[in-house]
Amino acid sequence: MNFLSLNTVESVIYNCLAAAVFLCISAILFMAVYFGRRAKRNVKKETIIEMPRGFSPLDVQRIFIGKTYPRKLTAALLTHWAALGHIKLKYIDKYHVRVIKIKNLPPHDSDKAVFFDRGTYVREIELFKTVMKKTNKGDPVDLRRPLFTKNEAVANMSGFAVREDVGVYSTRHYTLKIITIVLSVLPFLISAIWCGIASGNYMGILMFFMALIGLSVLKFVKGMPILFKFVWCGMWLGASVGSFIGFFIGIHDPYGICYAAVTIMFSGVFVLIRFIDFREKNNLEDYSDLVNYRKFLIYSPASELQKLDYGKVLPFLYAFGIKAFVKRKYHRILPDYYTDDPEGKGVLL
Repeated sequence: MNFLSLNTVESVIYNCLAAAVFLCISAILFMAVYFGRRAKRNVKKETIIEMPRGFSPLDVQRIFIGKTYPRKLTAALLTHWAALGHIKLKYIDKYHVRVIKIKNLPPHDSDKAVFFDRGTYVREIELFKTVMKKTNKGDPVDLRRPLFTKNEAVANMSGFAVREDVGVYSTRHYTLKIITIVLSVLPFLISAIWCGIASGNYMGILMFFMALIGLSVLKFVKGMPILFKFVWCGMWLGASVGSFIGFFIGIHDPYGICYAAVTIMFSGVFVLIRFIDFREKNNLEDYSDLVNYRKFLIYSPASELQKLDYGKVLPFLYAFGIKAFVKRKYHRILPDYYTDDPEGKGVLL
């Protein structure tokens, strides 16, 4: 086949495949705009300067993303438990603290228990027990690492009949997420098919499946060590995408479906999918409170934020992942539960 000119049949095939690629892209963009506006419209617009008592960093992740990731909760949970008076944290060096247990979390049916959601709180009690067992010998805790392993988290969760995300997301929400991912990777496959038709070399389809493996690991495997994950995805995803683009050199592609396919695969799976959020209105009240509280912590002037108790705000700064961006606006006074760091060198401050 002459790569620079096509006969009528080949031209029809290319145009049909190109139309399919841009139809997928258009569908994703439409869904992102439609459902993004829907989610924004259903979020209450009000100022929230404090979350309800008992609201935990576990609730933050549960309501935002439907599940909890131990890797992102170490500092958030420790400061939360410390602010409630269940532990103290002793400074060792910049990234390490020693956990000193004061008292257990009260059972959920106790009149001393203060919690936002019973299902989350029961899980939190089990996680607290796990962490206390691991730190009872005074071993330092690295604030950059998970408090518990994935296996420990799974073991704690296995005794519960109800999933973490029940009551937060509907079945339709997950259906839309799956459709978005499929639409995001489908243009890559369509482009690979055209590459094979035009050149007679169907290695592009193999590159698609290799890239799919790398993309799945990058998107869904959370517990893999970051260095190994980087190498794995570099081999399976980076090399596959690079080879795929190389196959298209010299191939008739006036509409740029190759580059469009690669662009929508990454932007769709990692960016646009975040806007395709379908929650029922009766589940949006708590989500609205979190969104508005996060906005308050980020955008309020320093003069207003410095009136807050930094020790109580700190767990939410970590849970939202915004501490690095806003910490300079707060009076970072040493909380009562954080000791032996007179110069304020610890990462908690």
